[in-house]
Amino acid sequence: MAGLAATTGGALGLTENETQVRAAENNIISQSIVTPTEVGSTSSRALFAESVDVSMSPDRSLQITEGFHLGSTSISGVGTRGKEVTINYLYHSENIAKVQVDDQGKWQAIIPRLELGHCLSVTDQGIGQTPSFALYELWPSKLTKSNFDKVTKNTNTVTGSGGYPGVEVEVEFSVKVGNQFKMIKSSGIVDQDGNFEIPIANQAVDNLIIVYQKWNGTVFGVNGSYGDMNFLVKVVEGIEKPAVNAVSGKETKVTGRGKQGAKVRVQASGQEIGTATVGQNGVFEVTIPAQKMGNELQITQEEDKDVSESTKVIVEQEVPEVTSELKEGMTTLSGTASPGADVAVWTGAVAPVANVKSDVITGQWTATVPALIGGNTVQVSASLGLNQIKSSVRYGIELGSITELRAIISGERVKVTGKGSPGATLNVKSGGNFVGTTTVDDTGRFELLIRRTIEGEKLSVSQTKNGMNSIVSETLVLKGIDAPNNIDIVTASSTEVSGKGKPGATVSVKVNGQEIGTGQVNNDGNFKVTIPKQAQGTKLSITQKEGEDESASVVVTVISAQLTKPTIDDYYVSAAYIRGTAPAGAVRVTLIIDGKVTKIGSINTDGKYAIYANDIAALKVAGTNFEIAVTDVHGQRSEVATGTVKGLSNLMVNPYRAGQANITGAVEKNVERIAVYDKAGTILRYGQINADGTFRIYVSGFAAMQVVGDNFTVRALNSTGIIAQATATILP
Repeated sequence: MAGLAATTGGALGLTENETQVRAAENNIISQSIVTPTEVGSTSSRALFAESVDVSMSPDRSLQITEGFHLGSTSISGVGTRGKEVTINYLYHSENIAKVQVDDQGKWQAIIPRLELGHCLSVTDQGIGQTPSFALYELWPSKLTKSNFDKVTKNTNTVTGSGGYPGVEVEVEFSVKVGNQFKMIKSSGIVDQDGNFEIPIANQAVDNLIIVYQKWNGTVFGVNGSYGDMNFLVKVVEGIEKPAVNAVSGKETKVTGRGKQGAKVRVQASGQEIGTATVGQNGVFEVTIPAQKMGNELQITQEEDKDVSESTKVIVEQEVPEVTSELKEGMTTLSGTASPGADVAVWTGAVAPVANVKSDVITGQWTATVPALIGGNTVQVSASLGLNQIKSSVRYGIELGSITELRAIISGERVKVTGKGSPGATLNVKSGGNFVGTTTVDDTGRFELLIRRTIEGEKLSVSQTKNGMNSIVSETLVLKGIDAPNNIDIVTASSTEVSGKGKPGATVSVKVNGQEIGTGQVNNDGNFKVTIPKQAQGTKLSITQKEGEDESASVVVTVISAQLTKPTIDDYYVSAAYIRGTAPAGAVRVTLIIDGKVTKIGSINTDGKYAIYANDIAALKVAGTNFEIAVTDVHGQRSEVATGTVKGLSNLMVNPYRAGQANITGAVEKNVERIAVYDKAGTILRYGQINADGTFRIYVSGFAAMQVVGDNFTVRALNSTGIIAQATATILP
């Protein structure tokens, strides 16, 4: 079976939705339009053997009884005594023999050697008697429907077997040319093995193909009548084309779905590059060589000799990938993309945090990014030009392991402290039972009190953030003293370290193991320790001691100065993001509501930040206060900036009547864009805002603005989103 062509109409009764084809492209010779006639057919079948079809007078008074076979030169038979038997080639007036029927009603004649295609006309003549007539034909073995392979809507070559070598098989079918259908003929010769194939144009299901058989140019098959068709072949439903998944230049497999057991072939530039069989689940996978982007692949499936229409797939640029580890705190990412692609990297912020180019040969890329935040996601996109953009899957950033984990008996409770992923939910279990939870603050520290447990008992601590879980850390409950906490920022100009501790405990501050200051925790739990000024970057180790018990140390890094507080852009009730600018040195931004860390975001390289807040119920209420703080690479927090959720601004829409060219009105001066939406909420057009705050939106030609009584909505927007809106009615 060959490839595919367009579907055409049937020979006997055309179908709808036909497609014009060029007969010449299928090696088909166009003939004149004919009107087929339904006739009966009689045939006998014997591979490579001659068959004889005999027609005789109804009274059977004249017959050939012996000698009618290939190569014979003598025939004999029976007839009416006294009559003269005349033998001619059909449609030829010359006699080839004339003999007399003897008294026993028999006759014998010497004739030229019988060959395939000979048709003998035998008549008798007697005085005053009506003559009898018999017709004898000698043709090759005739084909029947059973000799033909199934013809489907996918077929463009009719094939079969069991024919007599040299017989011409001719088929007739319809082709749409312009707005008309024409009957087209095409033929093929039976080869020495008895096989034949005939090119046709694809036909629609239920169309009929007429079959003729010829020997030396003469049609045979039905009672010796020239030009009569032998039989009809009906076109049936064929195998459907396979469903194929996208293929990139990096892949070496073509996958998809097809018919169970069917054979799938993949071709490129006319060459077969891979095959496979569809599995029991209807899925196939064909191994192919890697292809260049832009190459076209043709994928077909076949069952027996029925080959489906091809599914064409254009090889796309490869999907970019991140191949490096993704752990909290990492600042370098790497991966692969199409060679020479522009790669953009997102790590949780609205805008990309890095833009790099992949290697023009290997496609590998590396990017420097802000420190990754556990629980956030990483996604990259690769672009090779307009409309050639591919995005990776979203990769989760692993939560860092819990560090500095301690569980110290404190009165009737156990205080659990340590460092985790900022904003993560911390869970503590004892003996498999849940005993406490808290949230890691934006500096990465946590502290919680759980019910009293015995000394030496094991606690299991884990953290969860954005659906990701950390590995479980374990610690033993110990007697001892807590580490000091709430240590204030220490700058290069500071001369004291302050914080909180256990009343009465002695606080020690050390640098590289050398003590540089001590102090006492007062009855309120506060302490201040005088120290010499330290250089920026110096790490201070702070502990407290009571009797023989000394706490774990808290390490504080000396900074040049405390980060200034970030700025907050106006935030409105309906806005999607809280936006603003972070000071230099900030690496992380935190949203705090009612004193609780609510969300932690990233900061772009230009110092801008955006925290998605449209899913926070508290921020949908005008007047709600919230706080924004940033931290540096050392975990030191800036001053806190306070923001307030604003209600929608004022927006006035003037009365609008059907047929007016413009919608007009006035807005406040903090509006950047103005737009109108129809009653279904579909945006129609943006408008123009004048310097005095008035606006106009041209709506002439919009059918939605001509229906009296329908509503429309005008919305005022700026970079934060919708800041005002008003709904009005179309007036007559």
